[in-house]
Amino acid sequence: MKSRDVVIGFVFLVILIAGVLWIFKFKNIKTPNTPAPTPNIVSRINNAFPDLKIPDGVERANLADVTGGNNVGVATRTEIVANLPSGQVYTVWLENTGGEKINLGPLRVSKSGWILNYSSTKYSGYNKVIITQGSTSILEGSF
Repeated sequence: MKSRDVVIGFVFLVILIAGVLWIFKFKNIKTPNTPAPTPNIVSRINNAFPDLKIPDGVERANLADVTGGNNVGVATRTEIVANLPSGQVYTVWLENTGGEKINLGPLRVSKSGWILNYSSTKYSGYNKVIITQGSTSILEGSF
């Protein structure tokens, strides 16, 4: 009976050690911290301009902040709107695939941000919209 008690004690000890090791193994597994998903450009534009309605079939260029900030904008072939800080001067440019740029002029303040109306019929082949502050590009997007 004595050897039977030793075997039972040994099995109990092995099970106890295995249980403790199993608990420590799962306790030390760290779940990676995944950053909260950032809203995509379309969601950010919709949040910045809740009343903006662009009809289906109209060419649209989503303008993203190339400086790493949170500014956004949207361009159609007749209008450009942007959500930018006030108190600055912003200029709109169109660029063609050859890198040639045309200055469309400054954005003007509107009730929902900044706006520029223009006629794209004068600028066929220019598919990239760039908004600058001085010589620094702020927003860019392509049709």
